[in-house]
Amino acid sequence: MSQPPQNGWDHPQSGDPYGQSSPNGYGPGQPGGDGSPSFAPAFGSSEQFPQQPPVKKGPGKWPFIVGGCCVLLVLLIIVAGAGIYFFTRDSGGTEEQRTTGSSTSEEATTEEEATTEEEATTEEEATTEEETATEEASADAAADGKGAKDSPYATGETFTIDDGDGGTLDVTLGEVDWDATSTVMDTNQFNTEPADDETYVLVPLEVTYHGDSEAEAYMSVTVEYVSNSGESFTDQGTVTPHNSIDVDTLTDGDTGKWDMGLIVPKDQIDDGMFSVQALLDFEAEPVWVAP
Repeated sequence: MSQPPQNGWDHPQSGDPYGQSSPNGYGPGQPGGDGSPSFAPAFGSSEQFPQQPPVKKGPGKWPFIVGGCCVLLVLLIIVAGAGIYFFTRDSGGTEEQRTTGSSTSEEATTEEEATTEEEATTEEEATTEEETATEEASADAAADGKGAKDSPYATGETFTIDDGDGGTLDVTLGEVDWDATSTVMDTNQFNTEPADDETYVLVPLEVTYHGDSEAEAYMSVTVEYVSNSGESFTDQGTVTPHNSIDVDTLTDGDTGKWDMGLIVPKDQIDDGMFSVQALLDFEAEPVWVAP
């Protein structure tokens, strides 16, 4: 009877590349000792456990956290810098600048107060000088006890009054023409025509100005006729033979002469007195002159 061919090792062929089973009785494809199949690979087998690819870790959260912190830090620096800049501007700069600005403001306030006080003092002195001039003029007018209503000057006498602008006026009333209607109307036909019971009265004036400024004749003196009944009559812009608008501007020492025309009832002429005042001096007492 023929024998099957033997291998060189005189062992039966087997699927085990090592020609025998595992010493522990477990061979490939053999059941284990507990009757379960063995999963251990045979040495030299090309079958291996599949290897898992390595897990690639991403950059993580830290870069984002760090970047966010950097952005916040930059924003805080910008905001802080802007706040310091505007605070410095609003507060007037550095301490030295603020102190200098405060000192300059105080000096300006002091200078302004000093200027105001100086102006007030100057105005007060000017007012005092004006009042003094007025008082002196009134004193001159009343030096001899004349000028009051109960002790008037006579026509032809000279008296001095304040002009209301820092100067003085020497005034003299001349001889009065109590019936000057024809003279006045012949001078200018547009003068107001007196009624039958009225007449024009011409009062000649001679005025000398003293002062640092100047005076206009038509703006210097006002004259009223006050009758015994208490009625007053003034010049209403009458054009007279010697009109005040024809007199040149008076400067220190200059003298002007003109007439004033008043319409007076015929039954009241030559029984009253004239009241004389500077046109611009509203507080001075009038000087009285009897015809």
